[in-house]
Amino acid sequence: MGQARNKQRAAFAVELVEEWENEDCVNFAVALARLTDWLLHVDWWSTSRTPRDDEIKPMRVYVANSDDLVFDVRGVRTIFEFNERIIMKAVPRVATGPGGVLTRFYDEERLASLPLRFQPSEAKIALAIEAIRANQQFLSAIPPRTAPFIPASEAAHFTFGRCAPFAEAMHQLTGLQPTAMLAKRFSQKFEGTERGENGYFHSVVIHPDGIAEDSWGRSSLTEIAARFGVLEFAVSSEAQAQVVERLRRNSGDRYEAAFDRAKQLILAHRR
Repeated sequence: MGQARNKQRAAFAVELVEEWENEDCVNFAVALARLTDWLLHVDWWSTSRTPRDDEIKPMRVYVANSDDLVFDVRGVRTIFEFNERIIMKAVPRVATGPGGVLTRFYDEERLASLPLRFQPSEAKIALAIEAIRANQQFLSAIPPRTAPFIPASEAAHFTFGRCAPFAEAMHQLTGLQPTAMLAKRFSQKFEGTERGENGYFHSVVIHPDGIAEDSWGRSSLTEIAARFGVLEFAVSSEAQAQVVERLRRNSGDRYEAAFDRAKQLILAHRR
């Protein structure tokens, strides 16, 4: 992978990369999200943990997958490499005092309503799509999404905090068994990942062949665990039932809203 990344980093013309970066990569990112169905992100400089629009400054727009990969005009990198080599170097440009980097994901419609320095341009997006399509080496370095294809921003919303109602909605509609994933050991960079007292970090359903499925589609349990930096884990349908019971007891309205929305998405997009 390292060699592939190095080769494709320089594949876009220098003047194109400079043009995209001068506009915070907005048009490149929208073009790439349309081509790959992966998720649009914006990194902001924020002076607050719960900022108003006038308290955030856009740093860069980019696309990322459900794992830890970022797809950017400078190439395909892990989120850790991207933060170190791109985002941290951009801090002096936007920081005028105390603050920090705030990462948020959006769908394309929402992106256009944000306080960006440059709004997406359909003409420039079309040119970016043409340039990306001409760079097959870059595109081939981007892992494709796995079926079924729920819109990326919706899939992301059901990754953290809403995965349990999604699994229960899948169970109701398909009969597949919902189960909790319980972490036993994290990789060093993910030690701070939020988890329950029993190690709970995610919910999925299990197909008869052992393949798991969540809002991002079908994948092995090991691959799903790796998204969260989990090296060793167990699965438990009993723990899943406990998670659901607790959510219904403590936040019943939010649970039901997430459950209903999950059913809508599954019916609309899962074939």
